[in-house]
Amino acid sequence: MVPSLFGPLVFVRRTVMDTETLGILLGVVLPIYPVLFAIHQKIGKYDEIVEEFKKLRAEHENHKEDYHGI
Repeated sequence: MVPSLFGPLVFVRRTVMDTETLGILLGVVLPIYPVLFAIHQKIGKYDEIVEEFKKLRAEHENHKEDYHGI
């Protein structure tokens, strides 16, 4: 079997195409990443607020039973 002259060139072309695809993907995702990170942080803060609210509501129910006898 005679080795193909285009064998290495096909590999190089495929690698360049994969690199271009990766570059396009990163070009799309990286500018959006700070926004996604900010949303993630706000969701975390919201979860903390909800947990605090649940604690305060439970505490209120306990005090309501003590003061009102309900």
